[in-house]
Amino acid sequence: MRLPNLVRASVGVLLLVLLSGCVPSDATTPPEPAATFVAPYATDEEALAAAEEAYAEYLAAINKALRTGDIDTSAFEAVATGTELSGAIDVYSQIAAEGKRSTADITFDQAVLQRYSRDGSPSEVITIYACENLSKAFLVDESGERVREDDIPPRTMQLTFDLSPDNDSLLLSDRQVWDDAPC
Repeated sequence: MRLPNLVRASVGVLLLVLLSGCVPSDATTPPEPAATFVAPYATDEEALAAAEEAYAEYLAAINKALRTGDIDTSAFEAVATGTELSGAIDVYSQIAAEGKRSTADITFDQAVLQRYSRDGSPSEVITIYACENLSKAFLVDESGERVREDDIPPRTMQLTFDLSPDNDSLLLSDRQVWDDAPC
């Protein structure tokens, strides 16, 4: 059976239309590439080093407040965020208002990467465990007497950092005692 010329012409035109849609036209411009998240640290080691540096800066702000009684809110804002920021300002302001001071700096060591998220969210980017040492940093009152009789042994802390969208720095967002046993 032979197809009429009109049907053959229609099939030919349809085939031509379909094929012409597959060939890119010079008149169209390609879409702009969408912005994609680039992980701020190339390796887990870099992420851990950045978290250690960020926590050292946090402790520097805390140690200054504990030794001098000067609560510099901008110094805290540069190293912490969210509830950790507001909690730190409240706690150390209260300690300063009571006239208590620290005898030595809080230190840390033995940091271990617990998690490094590369998913594109600025929240909870890095979580580490670190051994925080307060053994020499006890509080004294205005007369120089120790506030607590017992020493606080070194303890394992879980520290979570958010990525600041303003300057791509890490800010401490959560700090919890992970284990009461000495580290």
